[in-house]
Amino acid sequence: MTRNLRITLAMGCGLLAAQLALAQTAGTTGQAQGQAQGQAQTQPQKQTPSPADAVPQAQVSPAANATASTTAQVDLKQVRDKIERKAAKVSVQTRTKAETQLSTTLEQVNQNAAADGEMVVASRLAAEFGTTGEAIMAERKTLDVSWGQLMIAHTIAANASSGVTVEQLVALNKGGLGWGQLAAGLGLHLGSVVSSVNAESRVAHGLEKADGRVTPMRGEGARLGASVGLGAQAGKTGVNAGAGLGVKINH
Repeated sequence: MTRNLRITLAMGCGLLAAQLALAQTAGTTGQAQGQAQGQAQTQPQKQTPSPADAVPQAQVSPAANATASTTAQVDLKQVRDKIERKAAKVSVQTRTKAETQLSTTLEQVNQNAAADGEMVVASRLAAEFGTTGEAIMAERKTLDVSWGQLMIAHTIAANASSGVTVEQLVALNKGGLGWGQLAAGLGLHLGSVVSSVNAESRVAHGLEKADGRVTPMRGEGARLGASVGLGAQAGKTGVNAGAGLGVKINH
């Protein structure tokens, strides 16, 4: 075999091997692409919601909060209107006298809290109003009130049959309605209100042991013996409604 023939055969064999390798590579690539496409078609694709369908939570919450706030304001205004109309039937002199006595008791509780420590007073009142010291501490902070204010609000709320809440009473008091005016507007006899608050202040001072029974009040708007409990029969001091208080209720 001549030299030129050997060279020609060698080149031919090399070219054939290259073509075979190229064809093998192309087949492998095509197979891989086919498998990838098949898997993509069989797997469900996640659909991204369109901007029109997606409602961001940030856009919903403020509107919902605004509606709830407006409703709460309307409800509180209705409560205030009823209280003011009913309280107007009680003489200004009677209400003023009750306000003075309630304010004195309130300040005494605040002074006691400063002397004995807030946690001590909180535990006493918590046991009386059926909650925990931590919860009533948090409530006081949230409502931004003194211990005396919180005690009076709880005592009135526990006695009022209208279902008025501590939060509503605090809001109304901050809005300019005195505690005596609030109590009178809820249909509670002011003599018994002063007496009941005085009895609960003894619990705050540690002079009476908390028994979980808020001293009851009298009046058409009172719920004697219901969830309030019968504090008067439990022997608490100063629960004789209006006794020695100089508060006479005029309707």
